[in-house]
Amino acid sequence: MSYYELMVIFSTSLTEDEEKAQTSQIEELIKHEKGTIHLIDRWGKRKLAYPIKKQRQGYYEWFYFELDSSRVAEIDRKLKMSETIIRFLAFKMEKIQIQNLHREISRRNEAAQPPAQPEPAAAAEPTAEPAAEASETPEKTTAAEPAQES
Repeated sequence: MSYYELMVIFSTSLTEDEEKAQTSQIEELIKHEKGTIHLIDRWGKRKLAYPIKKQRQGYYEWFYFELDSSRVAEIDRKLKMSETIIRFLAFKMEKIQIQNLHREISRRNEAAQPPAQPEPAAAAEPTAEPAAEASETPEKTTAAEPAQES
């Protein structure tokens, strides 16, 4: 099985719900072809470099998945039939791209996890030590006060 990167540009005439429905249809298509989706990256609405089908903007979606190379042609064929897709392109990923993909997935997983909480028992205990230490230390004079000359 090989890793692939699929870039899809949807028409801006779609509503947000229709765009999500189209994205889920592409996910189902990949899963139906026995592929494993690793990451979906939604870029949102972007300006196109040049007009495509009289459109100046489009919704960009990137799909990163693993699939048998003999099944990619079927995905291409089915994506060509969609009227809401302005443009799409599937790339076979190289080793360095696959490594970067795995790093990005692990980075996003770490960012999604909530930060470690301190133990509630230790945080609930009031500490009187800083107040006791403050009373035992001698007062310091500040150097910011100007010296008085006579």
